[in-house]
Amino acid sequence: MLRSLFFALFVFIAVGSYAQQNDAVSTQKDTITIKDAAKEVGFKEKAKSFTKEIGLLFKDSTKLQNPRKAVLRSAILPGWGQARNHKWWKVPLVYGGFVGLGLVYNFNNKFYKETLTESQYRKANPNLGRDTSFFYPQYKGIPDNQIYGAKDFYRRNRDLSLYSMIGFWGLQMVDAYIDAKLATFDVSDDLTLKIKPSIYIPNYGSLGFKTAIPMLSLKLNFK
Repeated sequence: MLRSLFFALFVFIAVGSYAQQNDAVSTQKDTITIKDAAKEVGFKEKAKSFTKEIGLLFKDSTKLQNPRKAVLRSAILPGWGQARNHKWWKVPLVYGGFVGLGLVYNFNNKFYKETLTESQYRKANPNLGRDTSFFYPQYKGIPDNQIYGAKDFYRRNRDLSLYSMIGFWGLQMVDAYIDAKLATFDVSDDLTLKIKPSIYIPNYGSLGFKTAIPMLSLKLNFK
């Protein structure tokens, strides 16, 4: 009887120890699982933050237009490329340049037509005197050679203003291309140009008779 009681007590103690060990292992597993879950959540948050930053980067980069598109837009409508480059202050300059050249063209074209008509009239009536040989009253008394010279002068200026308008059209296209090309160029303070005076002593001078030459040194730092 006593032997049976001791045997039952031993079995009870062994079962209790095994159960406690299983609980400890289960608790350890739960702890490891919680830590792993925390790490996984932190990694997901970091990954989400990194993805968000990349998304913002690409979102900002899409606001920059392609240089070829900038040229094409400026060719279709002057100032469009500058507006897409967010250089709004250049748009009034572009149209101001065209307006100015247009006024110059209109001025020279007006007087070219007047002098052309006047010269044609005088060539058609060569026998009239100076006081009667005129088509427009404001040209009364002006010699024929001056009228012919004025006609060529205004015609040349009219053609130059027209060519200038075409050149200005191309210039604003080039400006839009350069702005789009250099939109991501680093213009921070890391690019520094230092100018400082210095003295240069040539090595080929005689000993004791070397002449110092003042000069300026330029130093450009790229970081």
